[in-house]
Amino acid sequence: MVLRADPQALPDGGITAGKLCIGVDVGGTFTDVVLSDGNRVWRAKAASTTGALGRGVIAACRLVARRAGLDMEVMLSRVERFGLGTTAVTNSIASRTGHKVGLVTTRGFEDLVPIARVRRVPRDGWLVPPDSLIERDWIVGVDERIDRDGDVLQPLDVQQTVAAARHLHERFGIEALVVSFLWSCANPAHEAAAVLAIREALPHLPVLSGAALYPVAREYERTTFALLNAYTSGSLDGIDELVDELERLGLPRAPLLVHSGGGSITVAEGRSTPAVLAESGPAAGVVGALAVCRAAGVEDAVACDMGGTSFDMAIVRHGEPMRRTRGELMGIWTAMPMVDIESVTAGGGSIAWIDSLGLLRVGPRSAGAYPGPACYGRGGTEPTVTDALVVLGYIEPSRFLGGDMTLDLEAATAACERLAHRLGSDPRQVAWGIHEIAKVEMVRALRAQFAQRGLDPSGHAIVSMGGCGGLFNALIARELGIQRVLVPELTSVLSAFGAANADIRRERSRSVDLPLPCDAARVEARLSELAGAVQADLAADGIAESDRSVSFEADLRFMRQQSELTIDCSAGFDLAQQQRIVEAFKAEYGRRYGQGALVTGTPVELVTLRAIGRGRTVRAGLTHHASDPSVGPAPVVGTRSVYLGAQTAALQVDVIAGADLLPGQTLEGPTLIDSVDTTIWIPRDVRAVVDAHRTITLEVPR
Repeated sequence: MVLRADPQALPDGGITAGKLCIGVDVGGTFTDVVLSDGNRVWRAKAASTTGALGRGVIAACRLVARRAGLDMEVMLSRVERFGLGTTAVTNSIASRTGHKVGLVTTRGFEDLVPIARVRRVPRDGWLVPPDSLIERDWIVGVDERIDRDGDVLQPLDVQQTVAAARHLHERFGIEALVVSFLWSCANPAHEAAAVLAIREALPHLPVLSGAALYPVAREYERTTFALLNAYTSGSLDGIDELVDELERLGLPRAPLLVHSGGGSITVAEGRSTPAVLAESGPAAGVVGALAVCRAAGVEDAVACDMGGTSFDMAIVRHGEPMRRTRGELMGIWTAMPMVDIESVTAGGGSIAWIDSLGLLRVGPRSAGAYPGPACYGRGGTEPTVTDALVVLGYIEPSRFLGGDMTLDLEAATAACERLAHRLGSDPRQVAWGIHEIAKVEMVRALRAQFAQRGLDPSGHAIVSMGGCGGLFNALIARELGIQRVLVPELTSVLSAFGAANADIRRERSRSVDLPLPCDAARVEARLSELAGAVQADLAADGIAESDRSVSFEADLRFMRQQSELTIDCSAGFDLAQQQRIVEAFKAEYGRRYGQGALVTGTPVELVTLRAIGRGRTVRAGLTHHASDPSVGPAPVVGTRSVYLGAQTAALQVDVIAGADLLPGQTLEGPTLIDSVDTTIWIPRDVRAVVDAHRTITLEVPR
């Protein structure tokens, strides 16, 4: 990885000579950090510190500074960009430890959130409403009404609204308040007046407006997005403490935070809309995967991140990650622009257990960093996927994290043996069962993602990410008919690399609700308004005008349908372009749902317009190494006994040191590659080629 040192290359992401760039990803198990000085790259992992995010980040920074031969304070003083992906908001939502939030809404619609669009989730054999961020008693309706055209049907009773807010604050002790009225996306005047009045009456109470945060149709999703922001408004306290500590240690500029859309925002913007920082780490990983794809000339891929807690996947199509504007976020259905990432609980720390039917299961519980898998020697006794990999021989205990940490094979075996005793089996069979169940869960999840989008997986490559990904992704590719797996040099810290790459990304959306064709001047005026807003956002973020760009999207649907598809509309919205946009919408609709789903003559609606502002920032790039046509084979540093099945004898396989690999070298499976912070499994009949970026391309036969 290299950061271009030519100051003239700044628009392309370069840094000035003598400066440094840092990317950090705080995961559920490890905190990863990547450091570059423009010519060299160092990386490190430290245990994540639950409840004290800053300690793990500082520990990782101190470790990477030591590897670079620098004092940490000296290192930080030279940093030109500090990118951070964090689980702070994700943890707050997942653990339901956010603020107590009240809601003021239109009278008659107080049950909108509790009903939850009649969604039900399975729990202990029953279908029950999903967990809510708010109790029914904390919701109050007030007199006001606006229709879908934005016309006022009933004026807002301001005094009643203030009294309702005061009642929620004094009676229930709410710590934040959301105001979300019906059709406020069409006319936000009532919401704006209510927020202003409540803030004047209760100046110490945070008050948020649904229409101000995300002015789009669908009142339920708009309201839940506002509730999520109010609920997580205290989640950045740990970030603020970290920022203060980094500044005290000499960091000259505040970190940039990676958000769910795969871009960066300032800490100040993160405080105003903290919910967009959920799924920060996985989104940063997708940014890193995009850099790998571009370097390899791959346009269609799926980023597969197997970390300590989960297996995250995101599909890249035509060189861009697939996105969504609404979806489920840890049990909450909401509207939020985000990279379309799906997760299953099949990480290295996922715990194996036996269910009531006596069947072996894996996840959803995770051992986390503490106590961690049994092999960590920190008190964990339940077997995890990592323990199974140690027992099967895939991971060498003495070389974990480059030798920084020694794993306990006996503890891993004992953990598997406890389940084996209950199953009437032996530890190795249990370990193989854990391995296979984890693999099947990942294959099933990926197959479902491709099917839902009408895509053929065989036309995609896998970008392998995470500490455990290299041990599974060739096997997953074979199951899905995928013939190419890219394992980048920074595979285990690719989310941290992505955090050092994500440009500023700001979005503004407005509901339109017009049948096409429509008045072009009206739409162009709305696009101009949105463009001005994102330009102002980027300017407030300190982005120079020459480093800004704006593109546009439109959400379209067939008349009276519920769901939309997003189509690029950056070329304008005159009548000719409207026809092109409609044709592009129908083509995508037919590809995704089948040509038989198209009904001739059905009108198309323009539902939402969106402006995306991008600000170029200092960012990292992949190092290009010169190839040597006369390069010899990679040296074998040893052999290892690996079990490839429950009943098979151990197979002796060659072990290659990842640090010894050079561009142009090829390897044949079965082989193991031990890198500093990951191990890569090359199965039998799979060929591996090292490219100019030291990315290992696994060629998987059909």
